[in-house]
Amino acid sequence: MTSSKRAGRGLAAIAVLTVVLLGAIEGGLRLAYLLRNAAVDVVLLPYTAAQDWGVVPPWHDALRILDRDPVLLWKTRPGVERAYLDVYGPARVEADRIALLQQFFPRIPASLRGNPVWHVSINSRGFRDREFPRAKPARTFRVACLGDSWTFGANVNQDDAFPQRLGALLARDHPGARIEVLNLGVMGYSSRQGLELLKRDVLDLEPDFVLIGFAMNDAIVPGWRDKDAVGQDTGARHGAAPSLEWLESYKLANYWKRRLTYRPWTIGDYLEKVGRSDGTPDAVWTGREASESADYDQLETVTRVSPRDYEKNLNEMIALVRQRGAGVALLFNELWATPYRAIVEQVARAHHIPWVDSKGLIDAARQRAEQDLEARLDLRPPEGRDAGPHDPIDVIFRVDAGPRPVATSLYIAGNHPLLGKTVPNRVALHDDGTLGDQRAHDGVWSLALAFEPNTRLFYVYTNSGAQGVWEGVDVPDLRRLVVPPAGGRAPIYRAIETFGAFPFQADGWHTNAAGLALIAQAIADVLNGDDRLRAFLSRSQG
Repeated sequence: MTSSKRAGRGLAAIAVLTVVLLGAIEGGLRLAYLLRNAAVDVVLLPYTAAQDWGVVPPWHDALRILDRDPVLLWKTRPGVERAYLDVYGPARVEADRIALLQQFFPRIPASLRGNPVWHVSINSRGFRDREFPRAKPARTFRVACLGDSWTFGANVNQDDAFPQRLGALLARDHPGARIEVLNLGVMGYSSRQGLELLKRDVLDLEPDFVLIGFAMNDAIVPGWRDKDAVGQDTGARHGAAPSLEWLESYKLANYWKRRLTYRPWTIGDYLEKVGRSDGTPDAVWTGREASESADYDQLETVTRVSPRDYEKNLNEMIALVRQRGAGVALLFNELWATPYRAIVEQVARAHHIPWVDSKGLIDAARQRAEQDLEARLDLRPPEGRDAGPHDPIDVIFRVDAGPRPVATSLYIAGNHPLLGKTVPNRVALHDDGTLGDQRAHDGVWSLALAFEPNTRLFYVYTNSGAQGVWEGVDVPDLRRLVVPPAGGRAPIYRAIETFGAFPFQADGWHTNAAGLALIAQAIADVLNGDDRLRAFLSRSQG
């Protein structure tokens, strides 16, 4: 045998061993992930104030509930059952939030073991609902709820999503009548995706009434547009390197490479950036409240669905529903008064159809809850005085510690020098009847500070941490205030905030079960006044 043949056989043997070894590694990783995820009772979803979730480990891929779709971009995975732990609350240190996502061995930290769990069950059609036939059953009034994560019911149990609550309300109001309410919401959907879903699936379900609720995701400015992406295969891969993403060994190596170079933002970093950008065109990157004043004409090419296209999508959906002889109503399911809110109202009036202003409902309920808390604690603000046109405005921050023990003090940290200039645990609040505190030792911590009129403030609370260290942190979100203009009444008593919670919010983007209950009742009122439902009930009784 020649040396060249021996060398060739040696290389072939090495190649075979390499393939076998890589196959063993790949198989081992897949088995390890399978065993790991089989032991997961609840999925831990981290939240961070800086909107920085770290590097997502590859073993979480199997726990996702959204799959790629070439037309809809994504869709909910059929047949999925999940339980999620509510972790939108205080944490010992900010790094603990990201650690929840990155831990390999599934365990719930002792500090979170009493937190609520919400369950998700997806049917074979990919919707968060019971199984239902495509053809509408005889003598049935079918209501289709089309929307995003507000309709899906993010952060609440299955029966607390507003379509399910609506079904229960209608069953209570009309016992014996066959009224079917379908939850067709998909997390992250825009009006563009809703239009595609309506054409592809919803109209074939023969609904008698369709509820359309989109806006929040339309207003997001991610750098691309839905109308450019819909119809493309987002899962397509080109070239050799992207094809390696199917290998668990490649994904794991890439994960550790990114994790070793990853440097997370602190809350302070986020406070500074939001403070610098607020009121400027750059603020839109933060979304949420920044979307209220965004110049969407300038951002049209980088907004998921521009206001102009949003209006077109709503009009087309309404026309398609009406062509089938069904009734229709619009919902504005969002926590902020973006330009899309005015479009919903405008389109509803133009078509003479009802609309439900969920933001208005939640704002009113929040105001009532704040007033009730003040009354219960007997901490109504005293009568103010007229401030001079050039006087600083006194602001009284107030926060209720609730059931959480306070070892030393509650602190406030924000983007202003009087708020510690983003240094945590430096500016202490008081529960001793001084510096703005209305009553000593009542669990409500307060601080009076004077700001120039129109100052934009972003801040968070911390509980008994070391100065300069982000520990004992509040909800993973920023609180905010624009100081009123000069010449008004002063001092300004902030509504009593709650450490570890926002009224009527499940997280920074969604309302909670109580807010969804308000939406369900408002929709029930709309439907109970609808001629189609009345005619159906009359026929049923006859």
